[in-house]
Amino acid sequence: MGILITLISIIFLMLCVLLVILILLQSDKSAGMGILGGSSQSAFGSSTADVITKATGIMIGLFMIGSLGLATLESNRMEKLKKELLKAEDKSKAPVREEEKKPVQKK
Repeated sequence: MGILITLISIIFLMLCVLLVILILLQSDKSAGMGILGGSSQSAFGSSTADVITKATGIMIGLFMIGSLGLATLESNRMEKLKKELLKAEDKSKAPVREEEKKPVQKK
């Protein structure tokens, strides 16, 4: 399970780097938008998405799915570790047998 989480984390890290690069490659569409000024485009504008915009949308979707998947896998791994630790703790608190209770006699 640890190898799977590590592999998915590495893929997720590469996805994050690619997403940052794609966002930085997009053209600035907020020209003219200011506190007092208007916009050169309407609020919802025409939906002429170019390849970079579509790729960014797909990468954002993969980012969301990946982050939820990693969180779920890590949560399951932590629950298993808690159960193992509790079992180990219960074994260490097992009742002591009668032979072990007797003090050592000095001769």
